[in-house]
Amino acid sequence: MKKITLALAISSVALFAGKDVTPVTTPAVEVPTPAPAKISNNGVDLKIGTLGVGLDYEHYFNNKFALRANLNGFKLNKTKTIKGVPFKGKLKLFTAGILADYHPWATSFRVSGGLYYNANKFDVTAKKSGTVTLNGTTYNLGDIVINGKIDFNKVAPYLGIGWSSTESNGWHLTADIGVMYHGKPKVKLNGKVTGGFYSQSQLDQDLKVKENEIRNKIKKYKLYPVISIGIEKKF
Repeated sequence: MKKITLALAISSVALFAGKDVTPVTTPAVEVPTPAPAKISNNGVDLKIGTLGVGLDYEHYFNNKFALRANLNGFKLNKTKTIKGVPFKGKLKLFTAGILADYHPWATSFRVSGGLYYNANKFDVTAKKSGTVTLNGTTYNLGDIVINGKIDFNKVAPYLGIGWSSTESNGWHLTADIGVMYHGKPKVKLNGKVTGGFYSQSQLDQDLKVKENEIRNKIKKYKLYPVISIGIEKKF
């Protein structure tokens, strides 16, 4: 009882003396915030799509803006009949592009725009057997040679969307979906009489008519679809 009375007395003296008897509190411990993911400045993509096999190099300025350069190419032999003329064709794809990529939400989704140097073309040679009728004149294909070419504007604007990781170093999937405006296809046919009793001037005139027919048939194809998928190495 004496001990309790003594403790109360000491507390009362301290209180009346104006001393602070507030309990000591422990300082709060700060939890460190995780650092944001590191953005890789560069990437190299190997892809395949409607422009052929491609290689991209891209440089990121931050997690929203990047600049990309690419090369694409492919070759394919194809037999096709165009407006009644049986052709052996060689499809040659070659493009080189400079594109700007914008990631609006700093995620893998991007909007892309830019320009391509467009050397895509289709070289054709008429088959050597059978007959063909040009502007009402029937020719033996063994007695004439017909060569032609279909190509497009050399400078082609591009607009599309895609996906490309903006995260740190490593391997990632990449994809693009868009369109390249290559303008009205350009058609050119040339012929030569090598036998028989055909007139060279008549053949030239008949080929000019056929050339216009082919041009009118494909003139609406001003846009080229660009679809690709690939793998990307960020560093």
